[in-house]
Amino acid sequence: MIYKTLKYFTGLAMIFVCLNSCDKSTSTETEKQLEKPIPTKATGTLPVNGEPCSEFELIQNDDTKVSILFKWNAAQNAINYELMVLLGNEQVATTTVGGQEATVTLDKGKTYTWNITSKNENGNTVSDTYSFTTPGLSDGNYAPYVAEITTEFDTVEQILNISWLCTDEDGDDLLYDVVITENETIIIDETDYANTSILEVDYNNDTSYTIKVISKDSTGNFSLSEISVSSPE
Repeated sequence: MIYKTLKYFTGLAMIFVCLNSCDKSTSTETEKQLEKPIPTKATGTLPVNGEPCSEFELIQNDDTKVSILFKWNAAQNAINYELMVLLGNEQVATTTVGGQEATVTLDKGKTYTWNITSKNENGNTVSDTYSFTTPGLSDGNYAPYVAEITTEFDTVEQILNISWLCTDEDGDDLLYDVVITENETIIIDETDYANTSILEVDYNNDTSYTIKVISKDSTGNFSLSEISVSSPE
């Protein structure tokens, strides 16, 4: 009887040890997963931003298409990347890869925008937006290239200065819709803005700001550029 009792409790102890070991293993794996930060932002390198694309391959038996090679720098902590290509507001291609390049077939003679999302199990980070024009004659007017936005925080005056550079393959005059948000709250909203800078925006320390610039020509074509920055602590 004593032997059976000891055997019973020994069995319970072994089960407890196994369960406790599994719990610790699961807990350790969860902690490791939580410790891994979300990926940093990838930087696009090809096609060259704001220029006609010079790296391409022709498509056999279809003279309306070209194959475009996209490349970007590696982002820290990224497991894979999602490439998204747009024509205006329309998403024309998306692909997820484990490396830093992908090839996409696109129409000739059009201006496209693109970005890369760096991904891992704990989150995603979207890159800046880039643009380029595919080779070939356009069947209409080219859309503007995306605006290249720059920001400067003046820590003495506590102001944010924003400027951008935008070009158009047709040389059209451009207007801009500009939206600036502070922690997702809109603080500036300009429509048909003719200048290429917004200066002396008051900012708060250690705060996230998003600047969105829509570049528009007179024929209704447009492109969208968006960046997010954080103010100094």
